[in-house]
Amino acid sequence: MKGFKSVTWNFTEASHGKGAPDGVGGALKNLADRLVAYGTDIPDAEALLHNLSKQSSVKLFKVEKYRELVPPSLKTVQGTLKVHQLVSTDPGKIKVREVSCFCRPVCDCYSPKEFILKENAASEEKAEESIEVGQWVLVEYDGDLYPGTVTQIVEDQFEVDTMNCGGENRFFYPSIGFPGDKVWYFRDNIKDMIPEPMPATSSARHFSVSAEIWAKWRRGEKRR
Repeated sequence: MKGFKSVTWNFTEASHGKGAPDGVGGALKNLADRLVAYGTDIPDAEALLHNLSKQSSVKLFKVEKYRELVPPSLKTVQGTLKVHQLVSTDPGKIKVREVSCFCRPVCDCYSPKEFILKENAASEEKAEESIEVGQWVLVEYDGDLYPGTVTQIVEDQFEVDTMNCGGENRFFYPSIGFPGDKVWYFRDNIKDMIPEPMPATSSARHFSVSAEIWAKWRRGEKRR
């Protein structure tokens, strides 16, 4: 809290789009529109940066590693479109509500909702694990476990191409793949990073996840 007993922030529609960053951003967007209108091709971020830097006095930077600045695991605060006040008196804890109240620094008027943003040791360790495209993972979907490979990563979501289930710890590759077969998962739905499943039969039609990994997560499911 940096020495503050409490902090608060109030959101109002009247101030939307009227700050200094909004003015700078709007000017740069208009400049980019003019460049395109006069025949300049801007196919990607590199071209945008190059052309704007030549035409504008605004100092521009390309952020290469923004993900390193973002905490590896962020909890979701539901209903942010309706939130108009945020209050915090303890590190890692916030209260939000739809209607702002100023009767006291901290009050329970208008039914505020509390969110605890601190991570426990287990979740921090899980968040630190680096998942990359091509990695084999074990995901949970509708209460069942499936092995698959990560095909895309966008922010904290992972597209996984999973195998089909053919029995207890028996999986196979579908003979025909469809565009909708790949599913996006949040990090919490990815239970483990695993080695590639090994053939479970001599015909190599069915494959199995490592028995140790499978037993660990099946036990966890039964405890729930």
